[in-house]
Amino acid sequence: MQYKFHSPLHNVLNLINTTPLVNRLFKMMAGSLFAILLSSCANLNHSDPISSNGSNQNAISAKVMTDAESINSDSLQSFLEKVSKNHQIPLNDLKLAFEDTKAIPSIKKLVMPPPPGFQKNWNVYRSRFVEPRRLAAGQKFWVTHRSFIEKTEKETGVPAEIIVSIIGVETIYGRHMGGFSVRDTLSTLGFDYPNTPNKIARETLFKNQLEDLILLCWAENRQAKPFKTCLNQTGSYAGAIGLPQFMPGSIRRFAVDGNKDGKIDLRNSPEDAIASVANFLKVHGWVQDESIYLEIESGQSAQDNAARLADGEPKAKLQLGELINQGLLKQSSLPANTPSLIVDLPSPGNNGGTDVRYVIGLRNFLAICDYNRSFFYAQSVAEFAEALDDVRPTGDVAKKATKKPKNNKKAAKKSNSSGSSSSKATANKSASQ
Repeated sequence: MQYKFHSPLHNVLNLINTTPLVNRLFKMMAGSLFAILLSSCANLNHSDPISSNGSNQNAISAKVMTDAESINSDSLQSFLEKVSKNHQIPLNDLKLAFEDTKAIPSIKKLVMPPPPGFQKNWNVYRSRFVEPRRLAAGQKFWVTHRSFIEKTEKETGVPAEIIVSIIGVETIYGRHMGGFSVRDTLSTLGFDYPNTPNKIARETLFKNQLEDLILLCWAENRQAKPFKTCLNQTGSYAGAIGLPQFMPGSIRRFAVDGNKDGKIDLRNSPEDAIASVANFLKVHGWVQDESIYLEIESGQSAQDNAARLADGEPKAKLQLGELINQGLLKQSSLPANTPSLIVDLPSPGNNGGTDVRYVIGLRNFLAICDYNRSFFYAQSVAEFAEALDDVRPTGDVAKKATKKPKNNKKAAKKSNSSGSSSSKATANKSASQ
């Protein structure tokens, strides 16, 4: 998310008058906080985003809900009239369900762009997700739901460790699902988005998500009290819901009733969450047995070519054969016409510079980007999946997760010469920004 960010923390940074080194350390801390807050922000460039994980949101939301203010009543009234007319929902029912809707100012601060000069930090971002506590929780989740996860893997072709990884990155398996009213969150962002260059587009997007929420809840129960309760369920500061943090539009289009109980419950049903994550990736082009990413040759020429070809867009504009010809990869068992892109993963370097790690993203990398439009997110999912695969359940008992997750450079046991990557799409593992 390419935003400017003017938070209370940013104001503190502006008041700091100290040495360049200390200033840089404080800015790195701010960057770390920003990475954590927006770690899995929804792919809100599309109409069916997934979302922002709620690691810090429960604490934030307690203060936020005492800080509420009124929504623009004329805009909301017009919106409800349109929804009522388009979907044959009684207007009085909608008015009753939205009569106490409040704007949440703190949410607007959370979606503001980062400050000028903000440096992305892949190393800090990765360390937030590929770490022992999350790994232990992932191993426990995998063991507990092993049978269903393996069944889902077989049916969809999406590797078990990728499914487990995404749920872990999003909410640590349900520990942090957010504490904001989804109705109020989407109303805030739909009718009072901060004054940014993309304000109109973003408000339209969030209004569409609010409409999806209404339709989702109306289909679930049309009685006044349960309908309003559904609208007011809690979620992330972007309006994402449940273990996998699906936005309302994604629930309507991609969620699956995994446990076959006649309803989709991403908050309380791990089976529904597991099946829905796999279905989302499958629908968005997951290629069974294809790697997620490939490491680039370490030579300077390969690195220079990677820097030249990296454009930051999650689109496969290149083919693997081209990259082999330009020396980024020695060879690969994958077809030469395999769609590819260069993924850049920058971190602050020494002496104020920037260190960038480059990898080659493949189609499955892009499927993860459809879940969350971020190279950092996709690479973290992939590398966390690698760590999970190292402790995957075997037989009746899983291996103990006693060792620390591998670092960036050692995360993937793969060979560029064979074209293998770091995720178990074949027998390997996953990754990207």
